[in-house]
Amino acid sequence: MRQPAPSSQVSDSGPPFVFGFGFKDGKATEMRWEDAAVQAGDFDFVWLHLNMNNDETKKWIRSQSDIPYAAASALLAGETRPRVSSFETGLVVNLRGVNLNEGAEPEDMVSIRIWLTQKRVITTRRRRLMAAQDLRASLIDGAEIASPGLLLAKLATKLTSRTEPYVQEIEEEVDDLEAAMLDEDSSQGLRPKLADTRQAAVHFRRFVAPQRDALNRLANDESTLFDAHTRTELREIADRVTRMTEDIDAARERAMVLQDQLTDQRAEEMNRNMMVLSVVAAIFLPLGFLTGLFGINVGGMPGVDSPAGFWLVVFGCGVIGFGLLILFRLIKWL
Repeated sequence: MRQPAPSSQVSDSGPPFVFGFGFKDGKATEMRWEDAAVQAGDFDFVWLHLNMNNDETKKWIRSQSDIPYAAASALLAGETRPRVSSFETGLVVNLRGVNLNEGAEPEDMVSIRIWLTQKRVITTRRRRLMAAQDLRASLIDGAEIASPGLLLAKLATKLTSRTEPYVQEIEEEVDDLEAAMLDEDSSQGLRPKLADTRQAAVHFRRFVAPQRDALNRLANDESTLFDAHTRTELREIADRVTRMTEDIDAARERAMVLQDQLTDQRAEEMNRNMMVLSVVAAIFLPLGFLTGLFGINVGGMPGVDSPAGFWLVVFGCGVIGFGLLILFRLIKWL
């Protein structure tokens, strides 16, 4: 392995080497970059986790003779979706996990790009991925991993375990919205919350569904990278991701139903308000006609010289208005 340039030549994006492990008989030994470069042959296989924001990482990956150009491009791609690509010398796997970095939204998922061979596992990331840190902590605590394929399965397990709580959170948010919909006092202001929940579900599904397909393909891969035990574990992970996808789909459908209910509720409120306005207008229409008629300045108006004329008109308007109210009640307009 060719070693990246000294730290004095490293860009401000952080060091190229995040962490690494060498595996011998299943036991992991944490390594510095210098150890990985010099002692790689002493281990059954090594795992190198690299920071692809650093230009030296890109140069080093491009310089590896066993990594085809297309595979190197996949490892260094800016935006990726979960997928699996096979090459003569190895396997490229792109997976995603929830974004748990400070100030970030979980549904803004973080990519990890993986190059898998019998002797090396190289992973690259742009942003810190907590699932990789979880696996590192497990290895430091003594967890044993016997093969590169099993390492990939364990990493996929950590990604899935980190994602499941947020899928459950989306389901719980939909439950809360459904409960609030039944309470008229709480149903006000649901539209923005519902929009946020639907957006989160759409973001999660965008990457979880392809991840399910990628894991299913890995579980059915017949290469020597995966033994029977590893394939079984990958199938279990794929089943968990499939359940997550189904849960997200169910949450999206429920959110769409709630959106329709909100729209119907809003339309019903508008129709009811329009009905009230129409009834009020219908009541005041004849009253307005009478007051307009008695307001004309021509001779012959009845009651002009009578001191009770005004009150007679007021009484007549009251009788007409009350009669219209009774009529609208009878025909169930009110």
